[in-house]
Amino acid sequence: MASKEECDEYAAELTRRFDEYVRWAIANWPKREFPLLSSDFNASRREISQIAGPKLGEGESATPGVANPNAGQFRDVSPMPWP
Repeated sequence: MASKEECDEYAAELTRRFDEYVRWAIANWPKREFPLLSSDFNASRREISQIAGPKLGEGESATPGVANPNAGQFRDVSPMPWP
């Protein structure tokens, strides 16, 4: 499993590359009469933030069901009770 530092590096690189792609797309858009705007990529930014945020998580320590190596030998596997 990836560490938190590796996840943070991945998220930063993914965001950097996406921003670079947006700049390239805007600069090279062929229809000058109907230019692309940075706001045209807002939905994509939300998707990227989902990938680089909650889906990527906090690395090994935040993965549910995975024992924390510093927590000892016990891992609680009891399901949550019904409300």
